[in-house]
Amino acid sequence: MGRVFDVARPPPLLTGHDLTRFLANYTAFTSRLSYLAAQLGMVAIVLMAVHILVEIIMRAFWSTSTFILDEFVGYEVAAMTFLGLGAALDDKVLLRVNLLLLPLKGWLRVAVEIINAMATLLVFGFLTFHLIRQTVRSFERGTTSLSILETPLWIPQSILVFGLVIFCIQLTGLMAKALHAPEDLD
Repeated sequence: MGRVFDVARPPPLLTGHDLTRFLANYTAFTSRLSYLAAQLGMVAIVLMAVHILVEIIMRAFWSTSTFILDEFVGYEVAAMTFLGLGAALDDKVLLRVNLLLLPLKGWLRVAVEIINAMATLLVFGFLTFHLIRQTVRSFERGTTSLSILETPLWIPQSILVFGLVIFCIQLTGLMAKALHAPEDLD
């Protein structure tokens, strides 16, 4: 007699206690890493609020400005966005096509999730690769912003790269979760 599988609730794709434990630990690691990056993104929000308050106070009481508010708020918005990508994926708050995913059950759902994560990883890996090249180029050439402060552009670009790398790592964590705990995908 052959083995009968319940399509609605498949057994773990990977058998073997060690591999399953590795995938569970890797998924937990990617979640913690994404959480740490999100915490740094929250620091960027606080810095943005402080910077705006300093600017308001300086303009109101001393009729002067830092002259870099728009530049740094832009960096901080980019930092909070990119640093929060991995945690948003882990917390399932990114826009997804759930209308198509939710009706799928069992191995079909696992396969679609893995294919979706791989396609996303391909796109974001390509973007990350080129942003890394741009960051290295900015560092080598000493490229700075056009503001009074002349911020070296490799610094904010590095933060974006860090956020994208965390997001790509979190995508691999999503694939690991699909392989070892498909019931947690919903």
